[in-house]
Amino acid sequence: MRIAKITSAPFAFIMGYLFAFHSKTIRLVSTGWRRIKMRLWGIKFGKKCSFRGNMLFFRATGSSITIGNHCSFNSSSRFNFRGINHRCILQTREGGKITIGSHCGFSGVSIVSNVGVTIGNNVLVGANTMIGDRNGHESRFPEWQPIPITIGNNVWIGMNSVIMRGVTIGENSIIGANSVVTKDIPANVIAAGIPCKVIKKRERE
Repeated sequence: MRIAKITSAPFAFIMGYLFAFHSKTIRLVSTGWRRIKMRLWGIKFGKKCSFRGNMLFFRATGSSITIGNHCSFNSSSRFNFRGINHRCILQTREGGKITIGSHCGFSGVSIVSNVGVTIGNNVLVGANTMIGDRNGHESRFPEWQPIPITIGNNVWIGMNSVIMRGVTIGENSIIGANSVVTKDIPANVIAAGIPCKVIKKRERE
């Protein structure tokens, strides 16, 4: 046991260093290539946005995607050990609008818009979360027309959550993992469940 402890420490140090170097290299390469692709797609983005892995963009004619400063998008489970089921996706149809504030972080998120998805500043979105202002089959179900989504500042959305059309999430609120948000959530609360409901108020200093 003593020998194992002695030999494992340098090994762990070396592997940690290699992982950090690999992570930084992938981030730099992915970020550079993603910025080129965003410019080609006509997507506006701010300073120091970073990307890990192969993110997917699609901006339809007559729509817009705008990303603020210091946002990060992770599309690889290599950098999120909770597991990412798919890469980050930002997609708009004609007339759609995705607006993301500054200092936001996303892992394996899917954001789709027909009319409008607005995300504030300092928002964290856990792995595999789906945010969409449409249900996707409006031609068959005309009563399910797209309705804009608004997510306030300083919101934290847990992994595997689904944010449905027409929802507003108030600032400083936390959405528990695996929640399905079908109705508005007020500010300064903790909410979770299917459907998502307020559990308690969030005490803030």
